[in-house]
Amino acid sequence: MKNAIRRLAAGVLAALCMLPLGGCSALFSDDTEALMRPPRPTGDKAGIHELIEKTAGEGYIFKYPSSGDNRSAIIMQDLTNDGVEEAIALYQKADTSSTGVNIMFIRKKDGVWTSMGSFSSSSSLVDKVMFGDVNEDGVPETVVGWGSGQSGVSNISVYSLDGTGEKMEETILDQSYAQLLVMDFDGDGFEEIFTANVTVGDQPAQARLYRLKSGAIEILGSCAIDSAVTSIVSAAGGLLTADQTGVMLDGSKAANAYITEVVYWDRMKRELVSPFWDPATQTVTTTARSLNFASRDVNGDKILELPMVNLLPGITSQSAPDSAYLTDWHQYDTETNTLVRVMSMVTNSVDGYWFLIPDMWKNQITTEQDVSNRTLTFRRWVSSGENLSEGRQGERLLEIRVFTAKQWSAQESETDYFKILDSNNLVYAGRLLSPQSSLSMTENDVRNSFKLLTQE
Repeated sequence: MKNAIRRLAAGVLAALCMLPLGGCSALFSDDTEALMRPPRPTGDKAGIHELIEKTAGEGYIFKYPSSGDNRSAIIMQDLTNDGVEEAIALYQKADTSSTGVNIMFIRKKDGVWTSMGSFSSSSSLVDKVMFGDVNEDGVPETVVGWGSGQSGVSNISVYSLDGTGEKMEETILDQSYAQLLVMDFDGDGFEEIFTANVTVGDQPAQARLYRLKSGAIEILGSCAIDSAVTSIVSAAGGLLTADQTGVMLDGSKAANAYITEVVYWDRMKRELVSPFWDPATQTVTTTARSLNFASRDVNGDKILELPMVNLLPGITSQSAPDSAYLTDWHQYDTETNTLVRVMSMVTNSVDGYWFLIPDMWKNQITTEQDVSNRTLTFRRWVSSGENLSEGRQGERLLEIRVFTAKQWSAQESETDYFKILDSNNLVYAGRLLSPQSSLSMTENDVRNSFKLLTQE
C-alpha cells in the first residue's frame, strides 16, 4: 500500500486547486491596466515599444488578456516558422473617440521592427490570445477572444499571414462563446477552434468546432450540451485517453449544483459528441455534484480527470464543509463509454490541504472537523447493512492538526503528533490514534498522502 500511495502522490500536481473557482476577468480592471506596463526593454527589443508609441500616440494603455496562458500585453511568438519571434501588442489609444482594443503585429526586418498589420476591435476587453495552425498552412494563426466569455458578450478574430507572407489579415468569427479553446481535436495534426455556449435567449447551449479554410470560417461539427447550465466555469482541454483528445466543461446550474460535460471528436462517426448529454431532458446528470471542483489532470499522467463528489457516510447535512465529502477522480473511457476511478481524496479548504484516501479506506471511513482547534479526524465507519449510510462511527484512525510555528515549538517534545510538513509559519501534524487497527496507516503513508492546496 505504501508504494502505491507514494506513486500516486508523487504524480499529483502540486498546483492542484480544489478551492471554489472564481472568474479571472476581475484580475485586470481598466484602472490597474494603466499601471501594468511591461518593463521597457533595452537593446534589440526597444524598437517594439518605440513603434507602439509611434502608432498609438501618447497616453495609450496596454490591455491584458484576462484568461488563458498568454497574459501579457506584448506577446512574443514565432508567427512565420522562421525561428524568429514576432511581437503582438494589445493596447487602447488615449483618444476618447477610440474605445476599443487595438492589436498590432510586429516583426523585425533588416534590423528594424516594423508593423505587419494593425487591427481594431470594438470590444474594450481581451479575454484570451491563443495560437494554432487552424488553416493548415504550416504556420500558427493567432486566435483572439474579445470581450468577456462569461458575460456572453464576446467574439473571435483569427489573424493569419496573407499570400505574401509579409502581412497579417483578419477573419472575424461572429460567434459569442462562454469558453474558447484552440487544440487538435480530430488528430490530423492541425488545430481547430472550439467554442462552448450556454443557453441565452433563442441561442441554445452548444459546442462547436471550427477551422479556417480558403480565408473563410468553416464549421466542422457541433453538438448540444446541457441546457440548464448558466455558467461554464472551467474548460480543460487535453487527452481523455492515451489517443483521444477532448475537453471537460465544468458548468454551474444553480447554487451548489455543478456538472462536468465531456466533449470530443468521434473519429468513426466524424462528429462532435457529448456522451453524457441526455436528449430527453437536454441536460447532464451523470456527473452532478454539490461542490465546485474543476476537472484537470490530477495524477500527472497527462490524461484529464473529472470529480465525482459524495457525502461521507454518517453525514447528512447538505451544508457540511468540503471535508465531509469524498471526491473520486475519474477518467472517461471513450471506447467503453464508462467512467474509471483513478484516485480519491478528502479536501480541507479551511486549512488549505487535501488528503489522498488509500484504497483500503474506501467505504470504510468518515470524517469529523473541528474548525476551532484546526483538526480533521478520520474515523472508521462500521456499516450495519448493504446501505453504506446505515451504521455507526468506529475507532479514530488519524487526526491532522494545524499548529502555528510558535505553538509547535512550545510542545513539540511533549506531543504524540508527528510533523507532516511546515509551510508559511504553520506546521501540519498528524497523530495515529489506533495504530493496531487494520486500517491504520504509517507516518510515511500519511506524509505521502498529504498535499497543500495552491490556488491557480
